[in-house]
Amino acid sequence: MPLANLLTNAFTYSNMLVLMALGLTFSYITLKVPNFAQGDFIAVGAYVAYTSYVLWDIHPYLTIPLSFHVSGAISLLMFLFVFSPLSKRGFKLTELMIAYFAAEMIIRSALLIYTDYMQSSLSKYFSNILIPVGQVEIGGYEISSPLLASFILLLTILVSFLIILKYTKLGIALRAVIQNPELGRVYGVNVEKMYAISWFLAGGITGMTGPVILTFFPTDPNIGWTFLIRIFAASIVGGIDSMLGAVIGGYFVGMSEVLGIYVLSQPPIGLQPVYRVVIPFVLMIAALLIMPRGIASKLEGISFRRERK
Repeated sequence: MPLANLLTNAFTYSNMLVLMALGLTFSYITLKVPNFAQGDFIAVGAYVAYTSYVLWDIHPYLTIPLSFHVSGAISLLMFLFVFSPLSKRGFKLTELMIAYFAAEMIIRSALLIYTDYMQSSLSKYFSNILIPVGQVEIGGYEISSPLLASFILLLTILVSFLIILKYTKLGIALRAVIQNPELGRVYGVNVEKMYAISWFLAGGITGMTGPVILTFFPTDPNIGWTFLIRIFAASIVGGIDSMLGAVIGGYFVGMSEVLGIYVLSQPPIGLQPVYRVVIPFVLMIAALLIMPRGIASKLEGISFRRERK
């Protein structure tokens, strides 16, 4: 594979992992329980885009805002009617994790039913789908459309987060709840409302990757489960309770997986590409053993020590 194509695939894949990890982190910082249904929002976003493409011939990237709102709405409903009530009733980590698994199965099963129904109704494939979009010419250079779309999407999300969290009342309230929910209540912050907003954003951000995934990777209702371990690996390696960690972890895991399997598939090792899924597992275990709080915590610790000196 030419180096340019290899780097294009690596950066596109990493950009999407960062977005997925941001979504997982945003849901984790509310109830402090990892959301195993997070990956399914990728499939939800992808099928919103594919349905719009089949029925109305709308380009997948034009449906990104719709994918955000649909995925965010499903995530919000999960929080309001399942996880918030369970948390208020004193359910512990184990029970909440089982509830997350149950929610994941419900969403994935609903998507499987939906794809079967649409396929039989429209006589079109709704499984293992891919919409090729080609390249875009900018300044005389041809750039992969998924790469450009994922970069613009990621940059938009990061800049929006920076502006909202630092310069708006909503952002200040979100930060207060994230850092110390009890203290936030003392100062009059509606903690439940902030948690609900966090879950909406978490589902929406992950769902936005769906239309891009649809143009880059063969997609079916199980794609969320396929990516779930990678999302967790990215979040854990970077630091699951840190937005900076989601960015660091997403790039670290994404680049390691794509470039790592390329190197390992060359002689004399000759490892088959199908084993690339092992790389996120290895990185996640290594991170838990060496730096359980992730790379971001290490960087913050180094920065803190320098300031003290």
